[in-house]
Amino acid sequence: MPSVLSRLASKLALKLAQYYYSALACFYLFWRWIRTAGAALKHKERQIPRKLLDNYTHKFSILSGTRGGSRSTTSRIDTALRSKIHVHMGIAYEGVVAIDQRGYGDSSKPPNITDYSIPALTKDIDDLIHDLGYNSAVVMGHDWGGAVAWRHALSYPQSVDQLIICNCPHPAAFGQMLRTNEQQRSHSWYMIFFQTPHVPETAVAADDFLMLEKMFWSKYGLKNKENFTQEDMEAWKYTFSQPEALTSAINYYRCQYQYPEKGLKLGKCIPKTLIVWGDGDKFLVRENAELSVQWCENATLRMIPGASHWVQQDEPALVNERIDEFLQTCNRPKSNY
Repeated sequence: MPSVLSRLASKLALKLAQYYYSALACFYLFWRWIRTAGAALKHKERQIPRKLLDNYTHKFSILSGTRGGSRSTTSRIDTALRSKIHVHMGIAYEGVVAIDQRGYGDSSKPPNITDYSIPALTKDIDDLIHDLGYNSAVVMGHDWGGAVAWRHALSYPQSVDQLIICNCPHPAAFGQMLRTNEQQRSHSWYMIFFQTPHVPETAVAADDFLMLEKMFWSKYGLKNKENFTQEDMEAWKYTFSQPEALTSAINYYRCQYQYPEKGLKLGKCIPKTLIVWGDGDKFLVRENAELSVQWCENATLRMIPGASHWVQQDEPALVNERIDEFLQTCNRPKSNY
């Protein structure tokens, strides 16, 4: 009985927090609407920025997945390819593919919250690797891309040569931090706010996506703010101003909270793993990184002093150097699995 009451109390506390943050957002939006005579809530028409077109070949892969057991869905995934990417130290890597996951960019934006489940997202990645003609790949991700990369390595280790993660904890580590670390819970308030329909989308888009600017350029953003230019910001604003783009992105959070996987047991990550972590992250406490190493069979943690959550934007040369060093030491035979 005490455990039941504890769970009920926890759910009630989360719901009250959601209503509290949503009420604050509504008051703020109303105030901005009054102060600007409605201009704060109007959307600006945008043309696609040149930054999204230069130096990339955009292609699309049509992937089939499953939802709810037997119901099938199809995802159209945008894959931006460069035949050769030169990174720090002058080392070249062939066949680098940067994707827009479902819900992002020009990829499909399924309408249902359940379309953004972690199993569906990870199957997209596994299907994409094979659709591109490979049996396995080095998989790299940051933030939500990192969360999907972790689960892809846990669910499909045979298709991951090596795993590279930037500022995203192993899912078991993050779950533990949410349960036991008050600071992490306070940093994750926005995840609760995002459970409310419509209001988060309006709040993010208000004042010409002012929240995006604060995410990168405020005290919570990059240390080296010059590394994220106005041109970069315009690309982000264009992307999230497209129909259903914000709802699709926020549905990642809604699905994990509203439709958690039942009976999920997370094990250790088998593929060799590099965790690059900016220790100035204002959203994820440092203990996430240290605990994530314990959830790996073979992991290297490289801290980037002072770098923010956006570690790859904050210290691109240093992050690339760490990746180079890691990939040069990797020579794991596929037969390990």
